Amino acid sequence: MARQHKLFQIFRAGRHITMGGQTVEFTEADLETTAKVYSLMLGKAPLVLGHPTNDLPSFGEVTGVFAKGGFLYAQGHVDPELVDLVRKGRYRKISAAFHHPQHPKNPTPGAYALKHVGFLGAAPPSVKGLISPAFADAQSGLCFSEGYTLSSTFEPAQQHDQGRMAMHNLACGYQDVCPELTYAEAIQHVRGVLSF
Repeated sequence: MARQHKLFQIFRAGRHITMGGQTVEFTEADLETTAKVYSLMLGKAPLVLGHPTNDLPSFGEVTGVFAKGGFLYAQGHVDPELVDLVRKGRYRKISAAFHHPQHPKNPTPGAYALKHVGFLGAAPPSVKGLISPAFADAQSGLCFSEGYTLSSTFEPAQQHDQGRMAMHNLACGYQDVCPELTYAEAIQHVRGVLSF
């Protein structure tokens, strides 16, 4: 089974306490900068269980990052095994790990760099108030949006562009996770990480 493309909320602006007990303030500008410097050329942040020091084993990878409304979102390709664990409720929370701007291993010195995204089981996340991942199918439910309509006369025998329909379904899923996104913004983010 192939990896699934998913969007999930991974962090928020505010004052947070690290696992080491250090208090760190993340502004919305910090989140915007983190999103801007995230580069596939520097390597992809892995999706992991917990917070392993070596970032292994990986259950997928972050393909893109964006900030919206004081939150940081990750676009990822997720292994079916992790999707199943999340859907079964074994991993209900998310916690992001970052390289400090001055850390010697930071691939983007001067900015917080996403190190990995940890899915947590029993351990509570330090950053409260994030939406728990659900990994529901994007096609379940209704999507209302501006500027894009599907034909009301659509018949199964008609030809339609599978790529556009997949993009539409993903954009609707993005809006479910991040309601502040307009449909146009959701499409832009989907186009940024997918190729059909």
